[in-house]
Amino acid sequence: MPQLDRIIVFSQIFWLFFVFSIFYITLIHYFLPVFLKSLKLRKQVININTLEVTKKMENILKKQNLFKKILLKDLEITSDLLINYFGKLVTSKKSFDMLIIDQKICRVVLNIAKFCDSKLLDSIFLYPKLLNYKE
Repeated sequence: MPQLDRIIVFSQIFWLFFVFSIFYITLIHYFLPVFLKSLKLRKQVININTLEVTKKMENILKKQNLFKKILLKDLEITSDLLINYFGKLVTSKKSFDMLIIDQKICRVVLNIAKFCDSKLLDSIFLYPKLLNYKE
């Protein structure tokens, strides 16, 4: 059987290792650095983008919290003014048309209940158009 001859087998093994080692060296020397460089660049781009997104989200959350604090503070001020001012008007009862005052109070209370409830404000999520969040 000629395929099992010792002389032929050694030459085939030699050429197999020779071609394989040349192929391996060219892959490692030329193609692998380019591939690794592209992977590193992609990873750096992803890291930079995530850092920018987290910074923007922190700024947005700070602004939202500041907005909520200002809004709640103003709501407390208006409720205190309404209680003090209308309380004095009702207790004094000096030549005021109580029906008009009652209507105004009802409108104010209705608008506060509709638009200025703290639970309602907590349930509203403010997302900027810059980030285009959709839930």
